[in-house]
Order: sequence, then structure tokens, then C-alpha cells
Amino acid sequence: MTSCELCGKKPSVYDCEVEGTMMKVCQDCSRFGKVKSKSNVRIVVQDSRKPVQQESEYIFVQGYGVVVKNAREKSGLNQEDFAKKINEHKSLIHQVESEHIKPSIVFARKLERALNIKIVDEVKPGSDGSEDSNDKSKESLSLGPTGRLGQKPKSEGLTLGDMMNVRKK
Repeated sequence: MTSCELCGKKPSVYDCEVEGTMMKVCQDCSRFGKVKSKSNVRIVVQDSRKPVQQESEYIFVQGYGVVVKNAREKSGLNQEDFAKKINEHKSLIHQVESEHIKPSIVFARKLERALNIKIVDEVKPGSDGSEDSNDKSKESLSLGPTGRLGQKPKSEGLTLGDMMNVRKK
């Protein structure tokens, strides 16, 4: 499919004579000349929206740093040797064990495999809501699939649009 020879933005659907020259133009640009014929070009519009995939959320177990530290010590490795074993920096291992940072999901899975432990639980989307909504520690430990810390979406409460409507009243 060719684009309009005048504006270049839209597909050309008309053969039009513009100042003595035959051009393929879009519907908007056809007003600048005399339309001779309509091209046999079909305009197909595809839905550019990707199918919505519900992403899983991840929750770290309470005291994940202690779990990692105990498992590492049980295997007889110090932080430096363990870091070399899994090809990571010693400082990263220290920060995770002291819970100064939360590891990304990929790194957490790497720790789980290396130490045969479980520090991340996956929360399936569309669950029956059996989780205790008053449990603030689980809410604060919610991570997305990229490992970024975030709050769980809440269905109740005011939105920005609600606030705008309140002010209008």
C-alpha cells in the first residue's frame, strides 16, 4: 500500500489530477485536484492493542534475608565464595541478606536454585480474594514480574477523577 504523494501521511486511495499531474492521493488531499478514479486499494485497519495478559505478582517471604543467610552458611560458604559461585557481587549478596534491597525476581529465583530455598511466592491474578486485605506486610512486599517494588492495585478508594468531580460540586 502506498502513501499519499502529497502529504505522505495516509494511504492513497484516489487517482487525482493535481495541476496537470496524475497523483495517488488520500481522501483529504483529493480536494486539491480533480478526482479521475478511485484506486482498488483496501484500507485495512489492524487493532494495535496487544492482548491484555494479566501479570503475576510476587511476594517475598517474611525475613527473606535471614533465610538466604542461613542457607548460605549451612552450605559452608562465606559471602565472597557464594558470590563467585553464582557470578554476582559480594555487596549484592550482603545487601540482600541484610534486607537493604529486595532482589529482582530473576535474581531471587537464582538464589532459590543455588541454595534450594523458597523466598518468593507468586500470586496468581484473578485469585478468589482469599488473602487477608488487612495484612500490610504482604501489601508492602508486593513486586511485579520485573522485580520492581509496587503497591497492589486497590479497587476501593478515591481516584484522581473522583477528586475532580468532588471539587466541581
